Amino acid sequence: MSTSFLHSAIVSHGDIVTEPTEIYGSGPLLLRIGNGGAGATGLIHALSNDYLSTLATARSIAWLCNHSRNTQLALLHGHIDLGLTYERDQEALAAAEGWSVTAGCVMHDHFCLAGPAGDPAGVAHVIAHVASTATSASTLTSMQAALSRIAERKAPFHSRVDQSATMWKERSLWPPGIHPWEHQASASTSSWYRTSLLSPAEALRQAHAQGAYLLTDRSTLLRQVALGQLSASSPDSDGEKQEKKQEMTVFLEPEGENDVLMNSCYAVHSPHPSPEVVAFTEYLRSGRAQRLIAGYGEDAAGLPLFARVADGFAKTRLRGGGIVGGKWSCEYGAGVV
Repeated sequence: MSTSFLHSAIVSHGDIVTEPTEIYGSGPLLLRIGNGGAGATGLIHALSNDYLSTLATARSIAWLCNHSRNTQLALLHGHIDLGLTYERDQEALAAAEGWSVTAGCVMHDHFCLAGPAGDPAGVAHVIAHVASTATSASTLTSMQAALSRIAERKAPFHSRVDQSATMWKERSLWPPGIHPWEHQASASTSSWYRTSLLSPAEALRQAHAQGAYLLTDRSTLLRQVALGQLSASSPDSDGEKQEKKQEMTVFLEPEGENDVLMNSCYAVHSPHPSPEVVAFTEYLRSGRAQRLIAGYGEDAAGLPLFARVADGFAKTRLRGGGIVGGKWSCEYGAGVV
């Protein structure tokens, strides 16, 4: 790679992972995939094993776990061959700088506002009021009203400050003039708006344990459901049972494929990809891979974690649901409309 490409306006946060987090298969390394959220759910593992099963000779695929912007920078510096990322503006920036090509959407995830089913801030009431009074209420309007109520009531809200796609999305959703991350030194703000450098799964589990609201993504939530980490009696970090936690529910999620809460995953690679990268990218968009994506995690979580490209967004509903029999169900009856 030309050294003229080794600088970018994309800003990293924390160390970029440069060695494989996991390796799938056996034999010579075929390619290295960079991704954060989907890899953590096991989907990259499942897709890699499925693809490797179609090859005539034994090969292996490595997954390197970085959040979206660090995944892009890992591509820039040659640590990965293919990135699966979530920020269109950053992908466009890399393309404009000449060192990355966006190869298109490979699957859909989405963000959701989750929190305690008891709803201490009255978020569900606010969202219902917006829907009943606005002539064309959007998800953004509802989200801003919900976040405004959380700030007004000083209800616990957890936020990651790791420069991830989730962090930037959350900050874009707060109403104008309400920027709690700018006032962390204030006791009145830090008492309810709590930040961390936790992973998506860790942040979700901590919010659940402490009865806090947060912006999370569908796949992380459903993966933690499948692992039994969000039940009212899920174990603490030492494996011991904690006192009973409040159940978690979802208050907002996308209503369509162009919704502000979409978190679609796109493939990115260098302007001169290897034949192996081209072949795997084509596989990701194939009917075989899309069927795997469409059903991934459903048996364990009750709903699929992702949506295939053709579906536009996940049409199976999380909103108003909860955990029933170890799986997510909208028969839970949390009362969220």
